[in-house]
Amino acid sequence: MLTAALIGGTFMRRPGWLTALVLAVTLMTAGLAEPAEAAGEACATAGSNFASQPIAESTAALRMGCARDAGSLRPLAGSDTDMVAAIDFNTAQRPDAWQRQMSQIVDAVRADKDKGFTLSESFDLQAQKNSVDFYDRQSDARFDGSIQVVGDSLVIVIPAGEVNASSNWWQKLIALAVGYAVWIVAYQVCEFSFGPAAPLAVPICSAISAGMAGLAGDLMNSAFDGRSLGDADVWQEAIAVFVGSAAAGWGALQREKLVEWASKGLTWVVEAVGKTARNLSTRLGSWRSPTEYVSSLFTSAFAEGLRSAIGRVFGGGRATAWPSTIRVMVVGDSISQGHEGDYTWRYRLWQWFQENNISVDFVGPYHGTFTPDQPSPPEPPLFVGEKPADQGIRVDGGYAAGVAFDSDHYAHWGRQAAQIKDDIRRQVETYKPDLVLLAAGFNDMGWFVSDENGTLDSVGAIIDQARAARPGVDFAVATVPHRSKIGGRDDLITKTDNFNRLLANAAPRWSKSISQVEVVDWQKKYSCAPAACPAAYDGLHPNAFGEYQLAIAFEQTLHDRYGLGRGPIPFPPENLPIRPTPVPTGLKAESSPQGVTVTWNPVYGAFGYDVRSRIAGQSTWGEGRVNSNRTNTTWTVDGIQWEYQVRTVGGDNVKGPWSGTVSAVAHPKTAPPPRILASRPIGQDGIELEIAPPDYPTTIDRYEVILFDKDTPGAWLTGTGFRGNNVKIYGLKPGHRYLVAAATWNAAGGGLPALARPVTVGGGIPAIPTGLRVTTVDPTTVELDWNGAKSAAGYRLWVSNIKDGGTTPPKADENIIEDTHYGVGFLFPGVWNYEFCVTAVNGSLESGKSNCVIPPHPDGSAPTNPGGSALNLSPSARTAAPDTMDIGSLTALRNPDGTGSPVAAGAGVNGGDR
Repeated sequence: MLTAALIGGTFMRRPGWLTALVLAVTLMTAGLAEPAEAAGEACATAGSNFASQPIAESTAALRMGCARDAGSLRPLAGSDTDMVAAIDFNTAQRPDAWQRQMSQIVDAVRADKDKGFTLSESFDLQAQKNSVDFYDRQSDARFDGSIQVVGDSLVIVIPAGEVNASSNWWQKLIALAVGYAVWIVAYQVCEFSFGPAAPLAVPICSAISAGMAGLAGDLMNSAFDGRSLGDADVWQEAIAVFVGSAAAGWGALQREKLVEWASKGLTWVVEAVGKTARNLSTRLGSWRSPTEYVSSLFTSAFAEGLRSAIGRVFGGGRATAWPSTIRVMVVGDSISQGHEGDYTWRYRLWQWFQENNISVDFVGPYHGTFTPDQPSPPEPPLFVGEKPADQGIRVDGGYAAGVAFDSDHYAHWGRQAAQIKDDIRRQVETYKPDLVLLAAGFNDMGWFVSDENGTLDSVGAIIDQARAARPGVDFAVATVPHRSKIGGRDDLITKTDNFNRLLANAAPRWSKSISQVEVVDWQKKYSCAPAACPAAYDGLHPNAFGEYQLAIAFEQTLHDRYGLGRGPIPFPPENLPIRPTPVPTGLKAESSPQGVTVTWNPVYGAFGYDVRSRIAGQSTWGEGRVNSNRTNTTWTVDGIQWEYQVRTVGGDNVKGPWSGTVSAVAHPKTAPPPRILASRPIGQDGIELEIAPPDYPTTIDRYEVILFDKDTPGAWLTGTGFRGNNVKIYGLKPGHRYLVAAATWNAAGGGLPALARPVTVGGGIPAIPTGLRVTTVDPTTVELDWNGAKSAAGYRLWVSNIKDGGTTPPKADENIIEDTHYGVGFLFPGVWNYEFCVTAVNGSLESGKSNCVIPPHPDGSAPTNPGGSALNLSPSARTAAPDTMDIGSLTALRNPDGTGSPVAAGAGVNGGDR
């Protein structure tokens, strides 16, 4: 059993402070920090001591432990190992009031139990009512038992089977107990300070005592959970806002009386609570630190600060005024960090603070923008399961010309909310921001880290962890902006809309009296949508216009919700700066072991470079984008002369003039491709490739299997390294058709790839194609059509010459047809001499032949080659020699830098921000 004694007084609120007192007893028991006297007896976890001690006027003492040691209280328990806790009170002053309040508490708890609540649930109900929103952790202490008044004591008894020996259980019980003890003391001292016959004492003292009790309980829970206890300013704000909420329905007279009373009476209450905390700490053993900290801050200076905070709340302002210099931490990803040469929205917001005479200190571990990629040769592909080398923190990039400001921040390119949540507490502990400007979540959804719900959970965790380090920190949280549409990523549009809706609903729930959470509407304020994105330079990241828009969105929230500044600027100014895109200098092309290497001097602030190349003598250029001042032509053969031009990119629609032309002859030292033996689907999401070494001996470091998802718009080439003759790749999309190729890597780099048959992931042997039809275009040209086959990644055309009476077997080459329409020309001496059949392939798995067709004899039409038809130049097998290999779509997909980078010109990285 537990025993507790309470202080008297009349409450208009439910007398749950009784519960607190009861818990205080339990708390004290837990805090004795003495070893259990009997193995396995939970009642003695915190010791068992029922020795009486002197009790000063208007204070309480605690006795608790096992019922066998409880003396006169033993009959209240059912067994010797029940836990008994008694809070004993000095009731010399107004003994009737003490008894009345203790009886009210007992009656309220019993009423809860009659409704089916346990003893701990009854206590929790009152603790929740008193919570000042400092920390919303609910108690883990679960138990049932009884409560009653015995003399000048309030006694709680918890049966042995309900008592838990874990430290967490006791700590939570202690937190509840301290809260109740503070509540009772605060109410009694407050009511006494009003003197007799003071009708306003009851509502005022109920609000003050409940607020202080709630804070004490929250502080204890925070301490036991390893969170920061904050400082006196935060505590004052928490109580003031709580009192302001309780006084929402009061009239002017009641408010005036509270302010008048607070000038003196509040000091008495605060000092009494401080003394009570000190008294309790003497019996809490190793768990005394939180109460000692509370007692050290509950002083007359604290009382004066609380009085001022209550006055500000009643005046319609913030309970705690902004400090003279506000510490602001910008937290986010690439949109907030910015690229070398950007102004950044952070700078535009800093300008707004200066124009509004608001002193701010931007804080965080970083200072600069994202530094550009450094020129380097192509890297060998990673092996299965191998992690890429850590690129490190790239935060040394500069800003636009003439920009100088307090640029500290905590934002980095590619960062996810899921990553930020694991480090934000450390950063907030270090830099102690008053205000966090958070803009994260795009990468979580863009890179499939989580859906909208998981992303919201990560943002909520960021807020919780920041508060664990600094309970009073305020937040302005940006919605996730849309980006220009990427083929195959309609899910990103839906997830973004859903997340922003969820965020708007969650922010009020997350917001606390001492730690607001306000939403910044980037989605509506930023001119970027799936259909068009004029505010971004690449479909996502802000240009000079977009930087202003993002800053204005924050300005709006900071003014409307936090009372900062005179309001946002109405719109971005005219004549915004244009990013410089001069012609790159120092351009040169040289033969290299990879093939040809082209370099030039970097242009400060360039988002990248367009490179166009062609074989000398050709008129058509091939064009692509690189991120550094180097490009490598790697898929080439010896002796070919290549020509190049380069221009600076300042955005998708901001590009400089082309440079002059430079050229070099390729003399690659790379190895020839491996021989393809087989490709096939494995399982529901994998592809297996079998190869053999090249035909002639060469030193090979590794092979690379190259895959391309043909059925995902905006997909890119992926390369995986392997050694040996076999590799298996999993995690692919079931039902999608993949291009499959393999290349060799030696000391010089990666060589030309060899194509394997394409594969439909998750499929088996394809069905036989049906409905093959032939149309004679002219005497030497036909067009073939057929019905597609299930699981087919492509088709092979079988041709036989029937002039010899059908004795020549049909032949097919490795030219895999992707479509179900195909044209064949140059069928001499005439199309009627040939028969055609089709098979479906899924890697090395192949169907039987379709129905076979013989073209009809044309009516005297002359041989022609119809324009626009996809015609094979020969009905026989078309096998390319290694040095003239047709790598088809591979070359179209490969970037000029030879890295197989997923960044296509004018497009983002499949939704992520890189």
